[in-house]
Amino acid sequence: MLTPGLKLELEPREKPGHFEIALDPRITDPAAFRVSFVILLDGDLVMSPEHLGVAYMAATLRAAGFSCEIREAEHGRHQEVVDAIVDYDPGLVCFTLMSLNVPSCVEFCEALRERMPDVVIACGGPAGTFTGTEVLRANPYADIVAVGEGEPIILDLVQRLALGEDVTGCPGIAYRDADGKRRQNPARPLIHNLEALPYPARDQLVAHGNKLEYVRVSTSRGCVARCTFCSAPNLGNRVQAGKAWRGVGPGYVLDEVEQLVRNHRFRTFDFIDSTFEDPDGGRVGKKRVRAIAEGILDRGLDIYYNVCMRAENWSDTPEDHDLLDLLVRSGLEKVNVGIESGVASELLLWEKRATVEDNICIIRMLREHGIYLAMGFIPLHPYATVETLTQNADFLREHAGHNLRRLTERLEVYPGTSIARKLEDDGLLGDRYHDTLDPYDYRYQDERVERLAVHFASLYNNEDYHERGVITDQSVVFEFETFNVVVQTFVSRLYRRFHALPGAVELLEQFKAFLHEIRQDMGRQNHEFFMENLDDVLNDRLDTAKRRRQLEQIEDRFGSCIDRIREEQLRVGMRLHRIGADVSAISSTLPAVTPGGAPRSYNGGAPTW
Repeated sequence: MLTPGLKLELEPREKPGHFEIALDPRITDPAAFRVSFVILLDGDLVMSPEHLGVAYMAATLRAAGFSCEIREAEHGRHQEVVDAIVDYDPGLVCFTLMSLNVPSCVEFCEALRERMPDVVIACGGPAGTFTGTEVLRANPYADIVAVGEGEPIILDLVQRLALGEDVTGCPGIAYRDADGKRRQNPARPLIHNLEALPYPARDQLVAHGNKLEYVRVSTSRGCVARCTFCSAPNLGNRVQAGKAWRGVGPGYVLDEVEQLVRNHRFRTFDFIDSTFEDPDGGRVGKKRVRAIAEGILDRGLDIYYNVCMRAENWSDTPEDHDLLDLLVRSGLEKVNVGIESGVASELLLWEKRATVEDNICIIRMLREHGIYLAMGFIPLHPYATVETLTQNADFLREHAGHNLRRLTERLEVYPGTSIARKLEDDGLLGDRYHDTLDPYDYRYQDERVERLAVHFASLYNNEDYHERGVITDQSVVFEFETFNVVVQTFVSRLYRRFHALPGAVELLEQFKAFLHEIRQDMGRQNHEFFMENLDDVLNDRLDTAKRRRQLEQIEDRFGSCIDRIREEQLRVGMRLHRIGADVSAISSTLPAVTPGGAPRSYNGGAPTW
């Protein structure tokens, strides 16, 4: 029993997932230990190379005093980066793995190991998180695989390496023991408080002269959905214990954005949250979203930004229209929505909570508010039928069918996903999938669908895209898709800035009508093209000569369309200039502050390693 009046002092218990940046006092010169992070520019990282997972880890290590660098490795130019790493002489080299860059990583590691036989090589990312020891089997040159969020792992791992200690006791890693056997330690819990992390390092932005397509910002981690194809951390694929969704406060977000605008003179952002309006898609999430948008306006941050949304979270109500109006006024110009299908049975296959009607509603709402829709869509997959292909083609003809790639997209199968398990259970997953993580290594139930999928993939770029989905030489179809976004944001930015200028709205409305007519025509032509090829498959008429002709036709059609839009865009720009609109004012890059002058005022005028 306790003596009366005597208090029992207990040490406060840390919450699971507690994280703080603390340096082992035995490390007296942390800067002497160097780490190289390598960004393999495959897949979507070709289009915009900034990698926030790496940026957070680099910032964490630097906050503890360690030295690190971030290097980009272009496809086909790995040797230059290997040479640079050898000169830097790090004790640890790290790679982030996705399914698409596993082969590139193996090639790079082989070249690196030849030059630096004693360096420690670690891999992480989604592929590392969901396959663990399998990465060590696929990549004989890697020593360690990180499983889960990278910051706690990298901070622990680097300190053990700096002290010359055994790393096998580090939680959240897979490794080879002294006998060469592959082992995996239990995963760490998810970081509970994301505001304990430093803001990510912006080495890549600086390396590109403070000019990227957009700068990525993360306001949350996790997702409360469970889409069967998705490898981002969500309710259906959890590897680490902890809350499925964690977010930072609006003030934390606004401070980061304000710093980026001030320090880098850049103002186009991509909020990479799986769903911007999580955690509930309703009152709580939208209150947070509203606070961020209002904060952008209150601070006078003259920015543009993109987000991801889910269709089922938005409805045709005054409240949701009011919030979209606010978001547009604060700079929202593009939204990515995982539409995925216009067929109810396929939405069930993907375990989407949205209905076809939800998808149609959000497409209409975004169009009404002048927000560009970038949709995810998966018509070609092992369970697709001629009927579902036809239904999806009809859906796209009516809703944003001007981007041909939406009609011809293949399912990419990622490790750790429900769809990968289902394909394996159904005998449709490829025999070498677990060795290669090739996202297209699966079989189709209907061989006619498979022939159509392979045919369409061969129309774009070169064998890198056809075989592995890696974008190297850009097809005009991809160019049109990117150009279409640029043109749409050209219109929305000018509307926002010059809507009060007499004559400006009339000119922009005419240009919008011109664009709508072209997009509608492209949608009709894309539908005809798809149905013609589907008919050729059904009647066994596909041949190499026709493929060559189609390649030429596609290049001519999309190239001509780009030229027409660009010419009209230039005319509109000149007309706006004549009535007093400075079109350069909508640039993503802000002009430098004049030396000695007053500061410019802005008046609006998952991850894993």
